Amino acid sequence: MNTCNTWQKEIQDALNLLASNRAEDSAAKLRTVLRSCDNDPHCCALALDGLGRALLALKRPLEACQTMEQALAAARGAFGNNSILTLGILQNLAHVQLESGKAGQSEILGREAASLCEAVYGANSPHVAEALLHLSAACYRQQKLADAQHCLQRAVQIWQAQPEPSPRLGTCLNNLGRIEEERGNHAQGIALHRKAVVLRRSLLGECHEDTAFSLGNLGVALAASGQWHEAADVLESALACYARLGRHKSPEADGYRKNLVVCRKALGQQSPLRTGKTTHNAPSRATLLHEIIEKELVMFLATPNQGGTASCQQNPQGFRIMRRMSLTPLSDATLAHYLDDLHRAEAQGRNFMIEKYARMDSLIPPLQASPLVDEIVRAETAFIQTASAQYPHVIRHGGNSAFQNYLRCEAETYSPATLESYSADLRRARQQGRNPAIERFRCLADLLGKPSLEAFEQEARAL
Repeated sequence: MNTCNTWQKEIQDALNLLASNRAEDSAAKLRTVLRSCDNDPHCCALALDGLGRALLALKRPLEACQTMEQALAAARGAFGNNSILTLGILQNLAHVQLESGKAGQSEILGREAASLCEAVYGANSPHVAEALLHLSAACYRQQKLADAQHCLQRAVQIWQAQPEPSPRLGTCLNNLGRIEEERGNHAQGIALHRKAVVLRRSLLGECHEDTAFSLGNLGVALAASGQWHEAADVLESALACYARLGRHKSPEADGYRKNLVVCRKALGQQSPLRTGKTTHNAPSRATLLHEIIEKELVMFLATPNQGGTASCQQNPQGFRIMRRMSLTPLSDATLAHYLDDLHRAEAQGRNFMIEKYARMDSLIPPLQASPLVDEIVRAETAFIQTASAQYPHVIRHGGNSAFQNYLRCEAETYSPATLESYSADLRRARQQGRNPAIERFRCLADLLGKPSLEAFEQEARAL
């Protein structure tokens, strides 16, 4: 006789084999367990459930469905519809049917599972959210976009109400973004993909497979809307993450790589920023920097100062030098986004400098609450602290509270696209072992006519 502890361990061992891509071995082990279950319904139901999943992995969908149906019948017969075991197998069967091309049958089971979960766990349980997420996939597969969206939105509400955020919320946001894209609502889709990226970075880290997947989805959405610069940057970040994870040959990475090729071709036709070609549509990097700094200078000179014109406002060339220094490490894509921000600000009658200084003095509330602002401040603080340790006489008080306040208030004036591109620049710099703070001060040394930053440091040390 096979004891409960024994068959539970054997089933778990078989599922571990399945998780290790050894589906054939897993199926064989589960069949052995079934022969020794002694008609124990719990053992039979779990072993059949696992065997169904193994058969699906072996691309035998018909057998998988039949086996899962046996598992469900065993669980229902022994434990009823409302048991946790029955609910789990019911959802697994719905998934197997969906993967077998039976989306309609999957939807029927998915709705039953969602209803039973609500009866067992309560309407606001994460179990209900999980069931709704699975149900949405069956609806989406049948192009029932409104039904899929309703399921996902309700799942989002449930997960957002929990004490701790769930990574599954990122899946919902991704899928909602795709639905908006299919409806032609590209801006809404992109916004949802951005939220998914931010959430997954905060919960899973910058280089988790799910984070890379969300980045890839965002890149594809940006490309679909013709935002080629940012799309290319985001897709490059996604592929770099897949490469670090050893997943650069995965189907997802391959798809994003193809999208990146499309972006680069588009940029080759439209932009000199990556190809060196010149067209009337895309300014050179030098032109981008010049236009940004001159527009900022106009805003700076128009900023009122208590007690009259400030001394720094009487030195426009000094302003140009400091802003050129600040902007130097940023990618062409980020500069292009920021120039767009400045154009929009002009059209709207906004003055970024007034807003920034008002925020620094706490005269107005925060301009936005994007998590990317905090990410940028943390990254830039780390960079300048490292730079200050290397060049303490040139880079003084690196990363102090005044620095962080200034940077935060400036970043709050940026658009979501600029923030995303800027944060991608900083992540890429970290991956490449670069320090943007040191790059800025090398630029400053050059603009001031110093032979090098090292010479500048020696000169400052001697003072």
